[in-house]
Amino acid sequence: MVFSSVDFLFLFLPVFLLVQFFLPWRNATFVLFSLLFYFVGEGWFTGIIVVSAIANYAFGLAIDRPQTQLQKKWALGLGIAVNLALLFFFKYVGFFAQNFAGAAKGSWITSIHLPLGISFFTFHAISYLVDIYRHDARAERSFINLSLYMLMFPQLIAGPILRFHTVANQLKRRIVTTKHIYYGAVLFCFGLGQKVLLADTLAGIADPLFARWEMLSPQTAWLATLAYTFQIFFDFSGYSNMAMGLGWITGFHFPRNFDYPYISRSITEFWRRWHMSLSRWFKDYLYIPLGGNRDGDLRTYRNLLLVFVLCGLWHGAAWTFVIWGAYHGFLLVVERLGWGRVLERLPRLLQHVYSLLAIVIGWVLFRSDTVGQAMGMLRKMFFLSRPTDVPVWYALDGLQLLVFVASFLFATPFARRLVQHGMVIPTPRPWPQEVGAMRYATGIMLSITLLALSAMKVLTGAYSPFIYFRF
Repeated sequence: MVFSSVDFLFLFLPVFLLVQFFLPWRNATFVLFSLLFYFVGEGWFTGIIVVSAIANYAFGLAIDRPQTQLQKKWALGLGIAVNLALLFFFKYVGFFAQNFAGAAKGSWITSIHLPLGISFFTFHAISYLVDIYRHDARAERSFINLSLYMLMFPQLIAGPILRFHTVANQLKRRIVTTKHIYYGAVLFCFGLGQKVLLADTLAGIADPLFARWEMLSPQTAWLATLAYTFQIFFDFSGYSNMAMGLGWITGFHFPRNFDYPYISRSITEFWRRWHMSLSRWFKDYLYIPLGGNRDGDLRTYRNLLLVFVLCGLWHGAAWTFVIWGAYHGFLLVVERLGWGRVLERLPRLLQHVYSLLAIVIGWVLFRSDTVGQAMGMLRKMFFLSRPTDVPVWYALDGLQLLVFVASFLFATPFARRLVQHGMVIPTPRPWPQEVGAMRYATGIMLSITLLALSAMKVLTGAYSPFIYFRF
């Protein structure tokens, strides 16, 4: 089940909200609905996440009980090992078997089912155990509360990645006001519009072109890549906004996940703006424990490269993802070596051009099914192969052209500033105290319009799964 589906919008979500607002035992019912949400998509593989919740509940109690530091460390190590073993088996064992053990493609070991969201709930579990070990949180005594942290359906499948210590108090006491509901509903409708109206339309450009990549001209190769560049942004940020909106409606405050990443002036800045919950997770739970930048330049560069190779592998068990991660790690190292200081002295326009070009090249690696396809696309984009495709203006219709142009606008803060004059845009806490009724009414009307347009498109069956569901 996805947020942009008929079943979710017109059945699951209304019933869930009614139960949350009018029945007691809000955490228990939230867990039950989350299990149902996951079961619709994964069937009996739901047992995997249930087993994970039980195991991490036990590990958390083991780490938190009075004992020596060495015993705590062993309990933490065992808990992390179990979580990583679960992730490795379902996500990576086939990849390693095929590439390093010669297993035949299509055999059982290379065809293991990948449970939805396993990368996300594994990171949630590790965050929980490490937070207890570092004394940033106490072990959760209520299994229902911990299950809700692990299973919470708004962010279960594709984030944002939660730290246990940031929601521990909310698991025990949630406050929901009319202002929370307003902001949550507006943000959900905006996210739905990003996904259905923008990302899915852009997918109609990118997917057919990538499918016949060998025939593309340089112009259509660039069109495909730029369409995917904006598709993945609106797809993922749209999901994150919907998750945050549902969180606010139900009394949870999820971290912001995107901050207009395509206006970055360096790759270093890009990773402060893109998938921010993942960047912070890797920084706090991997980069800093490895030594961060404390042990000299060489180890800093090693740590950056290692973290981003693992970041690429986290996104998917394929060489394209590994190379994508290494590519970004290499650019970060180059910027630390001195290129970043050179960038700062360049005109801002050139900084933006460099960053966007580097990002777009990376998305070619990310989107391609094979390394060969990625190299072929890059050759076509930079005029290193003979063009054979139709002219670019035949590759998209009028609506797609309109959405493609609008994507450039909506990927910048300009659109937000434009509509802020007429309505209340969701902002981080604390909430604005004095806002005129007219601006609230405008926000409600715009949200209803986005919801109606998105629902009409969903009802036609014209929607695609979220890109990050496969991670």
